[in-house]
Amino acid sequence: MSLSIEDLEKMAAEQSFQKGINYYQMNLVNNPLIDGNTIKAEVSGSSFSLYDVEINIDDPSSNHCSCPYDWGGICKHLVALGLYWCNDKEAFRKVKKEKAKLKNELDQLFKSLTREELTELLGEFVYENDNSKSKVLNFIQDKGKMSNELYLEKLKSLKNQAFAILMEFNQYGGGPINEENNFFEFINEMEKLINKLDIPSSLRHEIINEFMGEYLIGNSGLDDPTLDIVYSTARNKDDWELIIQHLKKSGSRYDQELIMKIYLNKLHNEEKYLKLRKKQLKYGMDYYKLACYYQDIDQEEKAVQIALKGEKEGEGRIIDNITFLKKYYQKQNNYQKTLEYLIKEYKESPSFEKYLSVLDNCKKDDKKQIKNDLISYLKESKYSRYNNELALIYESQKNYEEILKLVMANKIYPDNFSELLINKFPHEMIDYYSQKVQGYINNKNRSSYQSGAQIALIIKEIYTKILKSSSKWEDYIQNILEKYPRHPALQEEFKKIF
Repeated sequence: MSLSIEDLEKMAAEQSFQKGINYYQMNLVNNPLIDGNTIKAEVSGSSFSLYDVEINIDDPSSNHCSCPYDWGGICKHLVALGLYWCNDKEAFRKVKKEKAKLKNELDQLFKSLTREELTELLGEFVYENDNSKSKVLNFIQDKGKMSNELYLEKLKSLKNQAFAILMEFNQYGGGPINEENNFFEFINEMEKLINKLDIPSSLRHEIINEFMGEYLIGNSGLDDPTLDIVYSTARNKDDWELIIQHLKKSGSRYDQELIMKIYLNKLHNEEKYLKLRKKQLKYGMDYYKLACYYQDIDQEEKAVQIALKGEKEGEGRIIDNITFLKKYYQKQNNYQKTLEYLIKEYKESPSFEKYLSVLDNCKKDDKKQIKNDLISYLKESKYSRYNNELALIYESQKNYEEILKLVMANKIYPDNFSELLINKFPHEMIDYYSQKVQGYINNKNRSSYQSGAQIALIIKEIYTKILKSSSKWEDYIQNILEKYPRHPALQEEFKKIF
């Protein structure tokens, strides 16, 4: 049995290993067991009561903990369990021995009971306890003695367990990560059984009603998987109509979209889809989806009219309608309209790629004027996020002075252009970075001094590698140190880079 303390130290980050030692010393490892070559226990956690922990002692890389830790190496709970094993193997109860001992005790206890009495006892044991029922059904499944009726019982048991977690999460706005994992495990098993079995409509409707009721509460953080299991359950028109009945209780546009998708894609009821879609034409995306529908059924002229209306009347995002129309006019080889919508698309959501696309599609005689118009649009825009796109355009034109102006005016960060700017405008970039260093110094705390010192290293590189003047770098850093003699943290951080 190869698990050692050295293995644990290698597998864990230093912080996790030290915390694992603390957990072990605080006796937070509960009910340690060994089952074959796997050690198991429940380890107390800081967030929730207990985590299930397992390690294969012959292959320690095969391990599991139900905690949410995912930041490199094994968690503190695994370390604590491993340390318990390495220091006190005798404390681990052997599962096979325990089971054999229990079997003997049960044999003696049940010897006087008839088959009917044992069945009654088992029924009491699993009554209204789906976890116990699942264990019994899993035992029967492992023995290869499951029937369709028993598989349906297993589906009901999984449904009840998943539903209980969903209700709890809705009540409290979420819950422990291990319970969330259990929820996903339950519904994944449910989905397998749903795909395998012929589920009676009464059970399908029970699943739909219970889970849709919780979905509409919408406070669990599990809406997507809840809806997934409902959709997986639906088999026919009645099932989908039942889902629609629930969704109609919701006032959200998202759920109204779901209703439309069900009518269109599941029930293939285009009349009801169109009625709802036309009733809900408010945002640009609403018009775009209707345009796509007409395009899919080869009513292209109608699709174009809807997209044009969406461009003019749609609220919010209209770029999808503009792109739709651009592609339509491209297909029609209509140069003027294509160019018009390429420019509209660029102005609605500017990017360097769209700038190039406009120029690639315009005639030589138009190119100069259009290029100037596109650049002017960005320069006059009130949105600062467009300045990076403007800088990329300047870079493509090799107009580096304009990029420098944007940097010096603090309209863009120089990161993407730093090497270019440092080489072409070293003195200007020294001025820029010097202002940044001073800004950090003015904050008067160690963290800011550290950030300022890191930027000063760029100044060092410009002086020593570009301008070949180490003396000017020394003068610069010495001036900072002399200016702030009573700031020990600053002195310490800047002396590191001198």
